[in-house]
Amino acid sequence: MKKLFALTVLIGLVGCAEKKPLTPEEQWKGYCTSVGNAANTIVYDRQNTIEKSAAIEHANKIEDEITKTFILDIIEQVYAVPLAEINKDPEAMRSQFKQKFTDKCLATPHDKMPNYKPF
Repeated sequence: MKKLFALTVLIGLVGCAEKKPLTPEEQWKGYCTSVGNAANTIVYDRQNTIEKSAAIEHANKIEDEITKTFILDIIEQVYAVPLAEINKDPEAMRSQFKQKFTDKCLATPHDKMPNYKPF
Protein backbone atom coordinates (compact mmCIF):
# COMPACT_ATOMS: atom_id res chain seq x y z
CA MET A 1 0.00 0.00 0.00
CA LYS A 2 2.85 2.39 0.86
CA LYS A 3 4.49 1.65 -2.50
CA LEU A 4 1.26 2.52 -4.32
CA PHE A 5 0.96 5.80 -2.39
CA ALA A 6 4.59 6.70 -3.09
CA LEU A 7 4.12 5.92 -6.79
CA THR A 8 0.98 8.08 -6.90
CA VAL A 9 2.80 11.00 -5.26
CA LEU A 10 5.74 10.61 -7.66
CA ILE A 11 3.44 10.61 -10.70
CA GLY A 12 1.67 13.68 -9.33
CA LEU A 13 4.95 15.53 -8.89
CA VAL A 14 6.12 14.64 -12.39
CA GLY A 15 2.83 15.99 -13.75
CA CYS A 16 3.48 19.30 -11.97
CA ALA A 17 6.99 19.66 -13.39
CA GLU A 18 7.61 22.80 -15.39
CA LYS A 19 6.85 22.36 -19.07
CA LYS A 20 9.40 23.26 -21.69
CA PRO A 21 8.60 26.41 -23.65
CA LEU A 22 6.89 25.85 -26.97
CA THR A 23 8.87 26.36 -30.15
CA PRO A 24 7.55 29.01 -32.57
CA GLU A 25 6.27 26.18 -34.78
CA GLU A 26 4.38 24.62 -31.87
CA GLN A 27 2.94 28.02 -30.93
CA TRP A 28 1.80 28.63 -34.52
CA LYS A 29 0.23 25.16 -34.70
CA GLY A 30 -1.70 25.89 -31.49
CA TYR A 31 -2.81 29.22 -32.90
CA CYS A 32 -3.97 27.56 -36.13
CA THR A 33 -5.94 25.02 -34.12
CA SER A 34 -7.71 27.97 -32.49
CA VAL A 35 -8.41 29.50 -35.92
CA GLY A 36 -9.99 26.19 -36.99
CA ASN A 37 -12.08 26.15 -33.81
CA ALA A 38 -13.22 29.70 -34.58
CA ALA A 39 -14.29 28.57 -38.06
CA ASN A 40 -16.31 25.78 -36.48
CA THR A 41 -18.01 28.30 -34.17
CA ILE A 42 -18.74 30.74 -37.00
CA VAL A 43 -20.39 27.98 -39.06
CA TYR A 44 -22.40 26.99 -35.98
CA ASP A 45 -23.52 30.60 -35.55
CA ARG A 46 -24.50 30.74 -39.22
CA GLN A 47 -26.51 27.54 -38.80
CA ASN A 48 -28.29 29.22 -35.92
CA THR A 49 -29.19 32.26 -38.04
CA ILE A 50 -26.74 34.75 -36.56
CA GLU A 51 -26.69 37.62 -39.06
CA LYS A 52 -23.49 38.34 -40.98
CA SER A 53 -23.55 41.96 -39.79
CA ALA A 54 -23.53 40.78 -36.15
CA ALA A 55 -20.63 38.42 -36.85
CA ILE A 56 -18.64 41.21 -38.53
CA GLU A 57 -19.44 43.64 -35.73
CA HIS A 58 -18.12 41.13 -33.19
CA ALA A 59 -15.01 40.37 -35.30
CA ASN A 60 -14.18 44.05 -35.62
CA LYS A 61 -13.70 44.19 -31.84
CA ILE A 62 -10.67 41.88 -32.13
CA GLU A 63 -7.56 43.92 -31.47
CA ASP A 64 -4.96 41.59 -32.98
CA GLU A 65 -4.79 42.29 -36.73
CA ILE A 66 -3.59 38.78 -37.70
CA THR A 67 -6.51 37.18 -35.89
CA LYS A 68 -9.00 39.76 -37.16
CA THR A 69 -7.90 39.07 -40.75
CA PHE A 70 -8.43 35.31 -40.34
CA ILE A 71 -11.82 35.76 -38.65
CA LEU A 72 -13.14 38.21 -41.24
CA ASP A 73 -12.02 35.83 -44.02
CA ILE A 74 -13.83 32.95 -42.31
CA ILE A 75 -17.00 35.04 -41.99
CA GLU A 76 -16.89 36.03 -45.66
CA GLN A 77 -16.45 32.44 -46.82
CA VAL A 78 -19.01 30.92 -44.44
CA TYR A 79 -21.69 33.50 -45.26
CA ALA A 80 -21.06 33.07 -49.01
CA VAL A 81 -22.46 29.53 -48.76
CA PRO A 82 -26.27 29.35 -48.94
CA LEU A 83 -27.89 28.60 -45.59
CA ALA A 84 -29.66 25.53 -47.02
CA GLU A 85 -26.29 24.04 -47.96
CA ILE A 86 -24.79 24.94 -44.56
CA ASN A 87 -27.67 23.13 -42.86
CA LYS A 88 -27.80 20.06 -45.12
CA ASP A 89 -25.21 18.22 -43.01
CA PRO A 90 -24.40 20.57 -40.11
CA GLU A 91 -21.63 18.56 -38.45
CA ALA A 92 -19.87 17.81 -41.73
CA MET A 93 -20.00 21.47 -42.74
CA ARG A 94 -18.52 22.60 -39.41
CA SER A 95 -15.80 19.97 -39.66
CA GLN A 96 -15.04 20.92 -43.27
CA PHE A 97 -14.60 24.62 -42.49
CA LYS A 98 -12.61 23.85 -39.33
CA GLN A 99 -10.14 21.73 -41.30
CA LYS A 100 -10.00 24.17 -44.22
CA PHE A 101 -9.06 27.13 -42.03
CA THR A 102 -6.68 25.16 -39.82
CA ASP A 103 -4.84 24.09 -42.98
CA LYS A 104 -4.95 27.58 -44.47
CA CYS A 105 -3.49 29.04 -41.29
CA LEU A 106 -0.73 26.40 -41.13
CA ALA A 107 0.22 27.24 -44.73
CA THR A 108 0.36 30.98 -43.98
CA PRO A 109 3.87 32.39 -43.62
CA HIS A 110 4.36 34.03 -40.25
CA ASP A 111 7.20 35.96 -38.71
CA LYS A 112 5.42 37.09 -35.56
CA MET A 113 3.00 35.42 -33.21
CA PRO A 114 -0.42 36.97 -32.85
CA ASN A 115 -1.62 38.11 -29.48
CA TYR A 116 -4.72 35.97 -29.01
CA LYS A 117 -6.82 34.07 -26.54
CA PRO A 118 -7.50 30.47 -27.64
CA PHE A 119 -10.99 30.01 -29.10
